[in-house]
Order: sequence, then C-alpha cells, then structure tokens
Amino acid sequence: MNKFKNKKGLIISILHLLLIVALIRLVFIIGTVNVKPVYLINIGVAIVGMMMGFMLYVCCLVELKKSGSDIKYMIALINVVFLALFLDGCAWLVDGKPALRNHNIWVNTLYYMCAPIEAYFFWMYTMTYLKVRKSLIKQLSVLISAGAYIAVALRIINVFAGFYFTVGQDGVYSRGPLYLVSFIYSYFTVIAALVAVVIERKYLERYQIITFFMYVFVPIVVGFLTMFTYGISCGPASVMLVLLLMYCVLNVSEWRDMAAATRDAALAEKLQDDAMPKDFPFMPGRKEFDLYAYLRPAKEVCSDFYDYYMIDDENLAMVVGDVSGEGIEATLFMLLSKKLIKSALSSGSPPEKAMELVNNQLCDGNTSNFFLTVWIGVVNLKTGEGFSVNAGHVHPIIRHAGGDYEFVFYKHSLAAAVMENTKYKANPFKMEVGDSIFVYTDGFSEATNDKNEFLGKERILKIMNKFPVANPKLAIENALVGIDEYIADTVQSDDLALLYMTYYGK
Repeated sequence: MNKFKNKKGLIISILHLLLIVALIRLVFIIGTVNVKPVYLINIGVAIVGMMMGFMLYVCCLVELKKSGSDIKYMIALINVVFLALFLDGCAWLVDGKPALRNHNIWVNTLYYMCAPIEAYFFWMYTMTYLKVRKSLIKQLSVLISAGAYIAVALRIINVFAGFYFTVGQDGVYSRGPLYLVSFIYSYFTVIAALVAVVIERKYLERYQIITFFMYVFVPIVVGFLTMFTYGISCGPASVMLVLLLMYCVLNVSEWRDMAAATRDAALAEKLQDDAMPKDFPFMPGRKEFDLYAYLRPAKEVCSDFYDYYMIDDENLAMVVGDVSGEGIEATLFMLLSKKLIKSALSSGSPPEKAMELVNNQLCDGNTSNFFLTVWIGVVNLKTGEGFSVNAGHVHPIIRHAGGDYEFVFYKHSLAAAVMENTKYKANPFKMEVGDSIFVYTDGFSEATNDKNEFLGKERILKIMNKFPVANPKLAIENALVGIDEYIADTVQSDDLALLYMTYYGK
C-alpha cells in the first residue's frame, strides 16, 4: 500500500476504537438504570460485534499490505456493518427518551441506510471475488447500483413520511406499515449474489460456495426471527460474525495457496539464481578478453537468462535468451533451454547445428507452447573470429575500438521451440583488439516510461554512447542507470538480461 492508503487505514482504525469507547461512554452517561435490561443486552452484543469488526478490519489491512489482494469491498462492508452496530447500540440508548427524539429519528435513519449499503458492497465483493465472466450478471450490477441509491433515498423520505418507522413525541420507536418493504432491496441483492455464485460455481471450490450461502442465510434467518419480535436486535452482530467466518474461510484458504505458491517461487528463484554464472572477473588469468553479465527480474522469478563458458582452450561461448511467458513454468523452461544449449555447444557442435538440436529438443513435449528467442556467439580468443546465431532475438550492439556503439543488423532465424527441424544460419564476425559486443533482452529496448513509450533503439545508443569508453562491468552499470532514469517511477514490467564482452586479443 502507498503512504496515503496507510494513513487512511490508520485513521479508520483509530475511528473504530473511538466509536467503541464512545458507545461504552454513552451507556454510563445515560445510566444503566435508565435503560431496559434487554436493551443493555443488545448494546453489549453491539459492542462485542464492533470489537470483532475492528480486529477484522486490521487483519484486512495487514493482508492488503502483504499481498495486495483486491478486498476493498470486503473492507467497505466491514466498515458499514461496524457503523450499523454503533448506530444500533445508540438507538437502544435513546429509545423512549422524549428529549432525545430527534437523535432517535436520525440514528435509526442512518441505521436503516446501512442495510442496503451492506447488500450493495456484498454484491460488489462477490463479483470481484468471482471475477464474473457472464455479461448478464455484469448488466445486473447496473440495476443493483441504481437500486442502492433508491433504497437510501427512501430512507431519507421516511423521516418525513414515516412508512418504515416513526418516533413518537414520547421518544418511542415504532415500526411503520411498510417496515417489511425495507428488506426487499437487501434480500433481493444478496440472493442475486447467490445466483451469481451458482452460475459461476464451476470456478469455485465447494467450501467457497458454502461460505457465500452462509453469509446470506444466517442474517436472513436472524432477521426473520426478529422481524416479528421487537426488542431483540442481533442482526448486525450476526452479519459481522459471518463476515469474520467468511474472511477466515475464503482469505485464509487463499493465504494457504499463496504460501505454497510463494514457496515454489522461492525454490524457482534459487534455482534461477544458482544457474546464472557470477564469477567476475571471469577467468582473470586470461588477458584476451573481459566479460560481465547481469540479470534483473521484473518479479521474483524470470524467464530471461545469460550464460558464458569456455568450450575449449580457445573458444568462448556467450548466450543471452528470453523465454516467452512468465511464472515458475516459464522459468523451468528457461533453465532447460540454458542447459541444452550448453550441452550442445560443449559437445563441439557449431552454433547453428547446436541451435537446430536444441530447437528439436524443446519442441518435443512443449505442451505449454513456450518459445525461446536467443542469441548465441562463439568467438575464437586467439583470432577474434567467431560465429553467431540469432533465433528471433533482438539485434546485438557492437563498439569498434575508438568508435561509437552501433547495432549489428542481419536477418533473424526463427525463434526456438516453434517448429521442428528449423534450420539456423551462422553469421560470421571478426573482433579486432579493443572491440566490444553488447547483447541484451527486450526488457532493455522495451523499458516503458510513464507515457507508456518504449525506450527503443535510438535511446539505447544514446545511453551507451554517453560513456563510450568503459570496461564491461561499468558499461552495464551505465546501461542500468540509463534504464532507471528513463522509466523513473514506473515499475519495471519485463525481465532484463545483459551481457557485455570486450576483446583485447593476444
């Protein structure tokens, strides 16, 4: 959560506590002897319900901060039920007191308003939780939103018309002739939410369906029992209790799944981290070259990678790749791709033949339809001559000694894992003393600023040419600074892998 939301949550938490204290204080100000015993029981139930609501609200804030879950309507529902409990307690305190007649009218009016607002927020929470797909249900949301305004307006009109309730000159609350009508919108809305749950049931577990039904039926049963019996009020408290159970069943179950996913992601992150070589400087005893590479995931795990190793005493292999998709499965596909490429090159296959072998291996059983864009370069450190293969990857950048950075353009081959028996072309190149090559994934070129504009090739060259004379490590650090300055406060949206090599020759 941002600072504003943190501050807002703290203020509402404090307000919850103040209202609990205020209701308790009002009991002592008015005096327990001046309140009927059954009313005191109702007030006590309201206070206990408010305490539950406060704890539930704090739990939701903690969850929101940790997981970013979309529970704003659950939080709104808790706050409205909390207010209903406070108003219910106040209504029992002022009932039968002529001097507090106006307070009685407005307290009950606000209390009556809470029911349709609760129903509306329950509907919205249900729709958000279900991630509703049916257009008919989405259209019903418009009707329910309009109905909420009408229901609240009728409660304001009741102050003057008295069809839901009245408060006599003696300060005594009485139900009006249309009292039962005040339940229609609330019951219709929560039952409509249940219908939506039934329609979308194939996307839910059984315990989730039962939980939503429980929210509807418990308050309806309690409301029906108290509908014809004045003096007992436990409707709002029952709603808060069911909300607490809903939170525990729905959200805690999600936490369990989230914890399992987090554990799996942590394992994948460790495998990914262990798989990326980080021995810099690489082979410090070799003076023919210097090399540096860096991986920056957008999330905990990523599907970009780099690799480098000596195939034999003279030939250095460099690899930069990007697997389509994201998540743990894509990361595992990336690790497999990296391993297969190294195995093929280490066996002595030239880059194009190695890529053909790897492509067929990745196509076999690729039910998730991942594909791999990859650049492979093998350079002879003795002569500076080498070959590269580009399987649908972004173009590399080269800097000749004393010159500026520039792109190396040539026709791509097809990305790997797309089609079996694809042929790959080897592109010859020659590195002179002082030349550098820089390869990256599209997380660099497609870095996005707050205007949703890509960094692009021209800006990449501008960033790199700002500090043209640099060792590999410093060159990559300069590139990262340039990316961060461009995206500013925008969140990094794609993984980023960078590899830079300078050739010094014998």
